[in-house]
Parts: sequence; C-alpha cells; structure tokens
Amino acid sequence: MARESSELSDVAALIFDPDAERIAVRSDALDEPLRFSVPPRFYPETPDILDAMRRETGLDCVILRCLDEGGAERGRPRVYSALARSADRLRAPFRWVPKSRIRLPRGVSLAEPANPAPQAWQRAGPDWTRGMAEWIAGNLPSAIRRSGWTLSQIRSWAISAVFRIESDSARLYFKASPSYFGLEVPLALHMADEFPDISPHVVAADDARGWTLMEDLGNDTLSTAPSAAVWRETMRALARVQLACAADPAPLDALGLERRAPRDAVQTLRTWISSPESAGIRVWHERFADALRRLAPNIGKLDDMRRRLDAVALPQTLDHGDLDSTNIFVRNGRPVLMDWSDAAISHPLFTAAMMRPVSREPELRDLFLSHWTPFAPLGDLREAFAISKTIAALERAVHYRANIVPHLPDGSPELRDLERYIPDLLATAAAELEGF
Repeated sequence: MARESSELSDVAALIFDPDAERIAVRSDALDEPLRFSVPPRFYPETPDILDAMRRETGLDCVILRCLDEGGAERGRPRVYSALARSADRLRAPFRWVPKSRIRLPRGVSLAEPANPAPQAWQRAGPDWTRGMAEWIAGNLPSAIRRSGWTLSQIRSWAISAVFRIESDSARLYFKASPSYFGLEVPLALHMADEFPDISPHVVAADDARGWTLMEDLGNDTLSTAPSAAVWRETMRALARVQLACAADPAPLDALGLERRAPRDAVQTLRTWISSPESAGIRVWHERFADALRRLAPNIGKLDDMRRRLDAVALPQTLDHGDLDSTNIFVRNGRPVLMDWSDAAISHPLFTAAMMRPVSREPELRDLFLSHWTPFAPLGDLREAFAISKTIAALERAVHYRANIVPHLPDGSPELRDLERYIPDLLATAAAELEGF
C-alpha cells in the first residue's frame, strides 16, 4: 500500500489463517509479509493496524503479538503477527501460502503467535492469556452485562495484552501481563487505594494471573497530548507518592518489592566487565560487549559518582522503573500513573532522571527536586540528579537481566525484544559517563 502522507509509518504483518498453518501474501510477492501504512503512534496502535488489514485484504483479524518493534533508526518496519477470523474472506490480489514459504524480515523469528484475542483464538495462547474472555464477562458490572458489550484490541505486545470493553453505558480497560511481572497487579491495587486521584479505578483484579479490569482512560497520554501544566502536575504527583512511600515503606516491603542499591548495580557491572559470559546474554552478544567496552575505562568515575550520590542522603522509596510519556494518561487534565511492572524500592531520583523531558527541562527538574529540599539543599540535589541517570540506567539493565530475561525461552520474540534493553541501557549509562 502506498504511503498516503509523510505522517504514516510502515508495518509488516504475518496474517495467519484460522488454523495458523498458512500466511496471507500478495500474489506478486509470495515470499514477503504484507506491508501497510498506519499513523505513527505506538499507543493505541492495534486499531489502526486492524483497520488497514481489513481495508486491504478483506480479512477481519486479531493481532497476536508484535514480533519486532522495528523503527526508522533500525531501517525496518514494525512487524506483527495476526490471526484471520475466517480464511474465506481473503480477496485478490492476495492468497494463502504455507508459512514455511515466507521470508521473514531481518531480525524476526517466527515463533507461534501469542497474545490471543478473547473469543477468537483460545487453543494456542500462552498461559497468561487463556480464559480471560470468561473472566472479563464474569467480572463486568451488572449494568454493562445487561446492556450488551463489545471487546476490541487496543494493544498487543510481547509483555502485555490490552483490550477495551464498550457498552452503551461505559468503557472499561483490561490488561493481562505474564508471570514475571507478578507484582504489577498488587502494586496497582495499592496505588488505587492510597492515591486514587492519580491512579485508575480498578473494577476487578486477579493478581495470581496478572489480570486487571479498570476504568478506561481513553487515548490521551503525555505523548499524544503534551501539556506543560500536566507535566508540572506529574512532577508534583510523583514527588508526593515517593515522599509518602519513603515515610512508610512497610506496605511496599509487604508486597515483596525488590530493594535495590547503587553499589550492587556497580558491582554487577564490574563482574560483567571482567567476565562478559557470566551475564548469559543469549541474543545481543555483540551489542552487550560493545557497551561493556565503553563502560570499562570509566568504572572508576562510576565509583566516584556512586559515592557522591550516597553522600546526598535521600531515603529509598518507590521507583516506577519505566515511567515515560506513554504510560502517563491524562484524566480531566490531570496525570494518571500506570504500568508498575518494573517497580522497585530504590533511589528517589531515578524515576525522574530517566524521563527525558525532565532531564532536559531545568524547570521540571527543579520543580521535582524542590520537594526533596527537606533532605538536602537544592544545589546538592541538582548534582545528585545529574548523576542519577547513569546509575539508574545501569540498575535497570541489571533488573532486566536478573528478573525478566531468565524467564524467556530461547528463540522467542520476547527474548529478542526484552534482552535488547540490557545493552541499550548500558549504552545509555556509557554515554552519560562519557559526557559527565
């Protein structure tokens, strides 16, 4: 499909037939996945892709997973797998061919699809999504059940499946996450209880299965509806949450959140530098080794930075672990913080330091830091903040290696997607060290 404007981006799709044995191709390109152009937004991307598939091929599909996030900087499209609800609706110039004939884009492996849509594909989905259609139906408010409701995909990704429930009276949002994010649901429930003004209302949850049914917050995030006022309010909200958790960390400890310390992350880096194979990186060996080579000459500088950070004695508290403009929603002009899957108890400046607009805007930085002046002068806090991004990136790399990638099978798209963050985060730390 030709680009309709410069505002579109390319997506490649492996569309399976209902038996997941054949893949739809153009008759004149039998060995290549279908390509579409969609609006360049990562959230919510799934409805745009489904519309493009239906418009081009005639197929009513469900997205199964994102096999590769691609991107212009990588020179390749984002790649999705999808399942057609019916094989009969495929129209010319497309046809079905055995999946063994498909030549995959560079860097993409064809594991069996995951993230099944409820009511469309139950028999081959992973454990963390099976049975969710029935669970959703059983936990809907009675008014929605009586009025009738529909279920539509909002996002499909290696680490989550998101759906929207719509009726005449309400819209709700359902999220499923795999077991290695097992504390996300309990922490989301805690946040909804303690900080309801900046958290979504939870209708039902199953923490054993990683499922949450909550109010739908729409599509407005700070990435799609930027506002200086909302950014300032976000900094105030984050500081308020962290100060409250620092004053009483017992509930976080009771949930089982990991406590992390900068010295541990630095020591792990030393181990990796002296013995790269000890990290057990299975896919991104070269990028991992390159990042270690950049970090090695500055390990002494990193030790000094860690000591200076410790000298500004701030209490440990809740670190979101992945807070950015795509998981801060806007409700009635105010921020709502989401997606606590990577959270831990750690340094209070790490969350904000890893948020690009905050690290680049002195006004936002100082607004956040002003809440911590009871513990240290603003000048000392600024110096600590400048150091924090380096160690926060390193700590996140250690977290992914210790807590996530061990759960991912060899050859899986999830391993490619998530292990890649380790060298990427180490490269961020290296760049910060080199420029410090």
